[in-house]
Amino acid sequence: MGIQGSHQECQICCEDKPACDYGLPLTTTCQHIYQTTCNKCVIRYVEKAFEETCRDDVRCPEPDCDGQLDYNVVKYILSCGDDKKVFDRYDRFILHRQLEQMDEFIWCSNPDCGMGQLSDSGSENNIITCFNCHKRTCFTHRVPWHEGLTCAEYDETKDADDEASQLWMIQNSKKCPNCPYRIEKNDGCDHMKCMKCSYEFCWSCLADYERIRKDGNHRHHPNCKHYAPYDGE
Repeated sequence: MGIQGSHQECQICCEDKPACDYGLPLTTTCQHIYQTTCNKCVIRYVEKAFEETCRDDVRCPEPDCDGQLDYNVVKYILSCGDDKKVFDRYDRFILHRQLEQMDEFIWCSNPDCGMGQLSDSGSENNIITCFNCHKRTCFTHRVPWHEGLTCAEYDETKDADDEASQLWMIQNSKKCPNCPYRIEKNDGCDHMKCMKCSYEFCWSCLADYERIRKDGNHRHHPNCKHYAPYDGE
């Protein structure tokens, strides 16, 4: 894969560059014959794509190309860059993904640790002691070991907690009239704005606040404490 002629304008930085500034390997799944992105921009593109998405399937930078850069290509391109920290992060990211696909691997539940290990006994021995910080983790639930409770007993308490949380949410929140997002009101006025869809409404009667703002308080529901009869003006 090369360029047309001895020089070409890069489609990203728009600089005219010689053929030697092109030619970093991309992917065999690409449909384009020529490369219009210079090596420097390919490296920056791949670095930015990984930093922003934290994914291993980086798309080819060429216009209208749906090809995906595989692991070896991305690793090679990042190794050509000046920021070796990005290359190291990508390498760790791939390693973590591979480890997490192994049933016998478990991360330490201590948030200050960041280590993981393989456990041959797995669910047969649910208490996993970290080699690094010596904190204990439940292999089944991937949480700090629930001292004094078997896994079955922990499930029962967790189910009870989940039910209590769901009941509290129903009793102390309301669904946005415009989307399924539930909103909790702690204090303040009844003029609410949904964090999900930005819809504005009255907490008491769920009336559309845009209509209230435009027409007046008669747009509240008649049973609402903020309702005021239309005065005709």
